[in-house]
Amino acid sequence: MTDITRTARPSGRPLAARFADLMHTAWIGATGRMSRTVLAALGIALGVAAYVALSGIAASNQAALLARLDALGANLQVVSEGRDAAQQPVPLPEYAPETIARQPQVERVGVFDTAPESARIFKNEFVPKSNGNALALTVMRPGALDAVGARVAQGHGIDENNQHLPVAVLGSEAAYRLGVTEVGDRVLIDDAWYGVVGILAPVPQAQNLDSSVIVGSAQAKASHPDQAEAIGRISAIYVRTRPGNAETLRRMLAHAANLTGANVSVNASADLSEARNTTDDSLNTLGLMIGAIALVVGGMSIANMMIVTVMERRGEIGLRRALGATPGAIRMQFVTEASMLSAFGGLAGVTLGAGSAFGFAIWAGQPAVLEWGTLPAAWVAAVLVGALAGIYPASRAARLTPTEALRGE
Repeated sequence: MTDITRTARPSGRPLAARFADLMHTAWIGATGRMSRTVLAALGIALGVAAYVALSGIAASNQAALLARLDALGANLQVVSEGRDAAQQPVPLPEYAPETIARQPQVERVGVFDTAPESARIFKNEFVPKSNGNALALTVMRPGALDAVGARVAQGHGIDENNQHLPVAVLGSEAAYRLGVTEVGDRVLIDDAWYGVVGILAPVPQAQNLDSSVIVGSAQAKASHPDQAEAIGRISAIYVRTRPGNAETLRRMLAHAANLTGANVSVNASADLSEARNTTDDSLNTLGLMIGAIALVVGGMSIANMMIVTVMERRGEIGLRRALGATPGAIRMQFVTEASMLSAFGGLAGVTLGAGSAFGFAIWAGQPAVLEWGTLPAAWVAAVLVGALAGIYPASRAARLTPTEALRGE
């Protein structure tokens, strides 16, 4: 048993030594001529940099486009009261906003309440009461404008701190018709003065808000005590959801708003939602194709450089074969060299590509989107591509006999 152990231990040492010799020989071959090393690594560096940069640029463009589609309402659902068999409106239950907000696909929820009937809105008391301006009074709960995606061009919105005060937010068209150009002005709503605390930019996803004067739910109830019960009813719930199938989201929201799922109306722009999903899939595929092409180009550069290397080092190959190097050892040497060159170039390419992607995003004013997990994957892919690219030149070198190699030299 002792003899077997003693013979087994030395057998492992040559393997370790051979691996160390292989790495040392490959290192000398890869760095022996720096000009050749730089040119070979530059090819894979440009390929990896193109992959990372183009992937990052495509992701930034994708994020900007999807954000634009979302702003237009691609992920916006509007839940409102439905009708029963007698075509009578069925109010939404008061728990509907809370149950909707609990759904995993829901990001934001905004609630609008029923507005007082026949609200009269004027710039001041001198405007004839018969001079209607086709403006609507809208009653909102805090956070509703965020769910809609409305942007406040001036001032601020209505929140928990001011919803019980006589303040109003004007839609862009409402501000124009009332002649209000800045916050701090005031308007007359049902013979009561309201201070203007905000003016909205145009809201393409909820155009009814453009011609609306928006007040807080608590203030609307306090100023119209005779209609407090009606004002407390939910008029519409605007729901921002994560991307998904429009029909599945519609059913989910209907059941969340009313446990039976009946007598609930859920409206969404199905065309925009479908366009968003299609765009997302198409841009993902485009990014993968661009990356694959870039890596292939880098791999071809490594392959060409390794073929030239084999031709230049025929004398070295012949001498090593004459000294007893096996074809497998020659093959592994050149594959390892190709992998080393790819590792150097891949590291430089990842750095250059990430910087280019961030620079483009900043220049274009787009969100900088770069998944950090893809950077190590890009480097590993570069090394694998380099190893694969070195197989043919390595096999070509391994097939040379000592006499052929030395004769060619």
